[in-house]
Amino acid sequence: MLLVGGLAAIFNPLIGAGIAAKALLPGIGTLLNKYGLRATGEKLNEYQLKQKIKEAQDNLDQEFSDANTLKIINPILAQLARAIRTDEGEYDPLLEADLINSQIKDLKGERWRELTQTAICHVYQEVYEKPSLHKQAGLGPEDIRWLKVLFDTNL
Repeated sequence: MLLVGGLAAIFNPLIGAGIAAKALLPGIGTLLNKYGLRATGEKLNEYQLKQKIKEAQDNLDQEFSDANTLKIINPILAQLARAIRTDEGEYDPLLEADLINSQIKDLKGERWRELTQTAICHVYQEVYEKPSLHKQAGLGPEDIRWLKVLFDTNL
């Protein structure tokens, strides 16, 4: 290719120089495309995607803050979360909780309690029935006792 470039340079120096350069640097276009333009394009796409996700999250946060949203904390779910995060020595949900007297003041009626207990029973049914799954689910003996009471009262 270099020889062809030299011969072509006799008749047209510009074309000859181009052919010789192509012979000396055969993959410059490919290398530039592979490591330069393509990588830059991919990084730009990633950046644009991250920006769109951030904008969507900001818009959603703004819509929720503008809306008249009622924020409540379900005491049964809060107790379940605390029971799972701690061990028996730190917190025993049967000893320290008062589910009977717990209420959500902003909600009328007690339907929330029944729905919460039913949902917990559906979610934890399989784990509760199979002791081999207790550790994997992060349930200690105190959590199992609490779930047993919940299952017994929900049936």
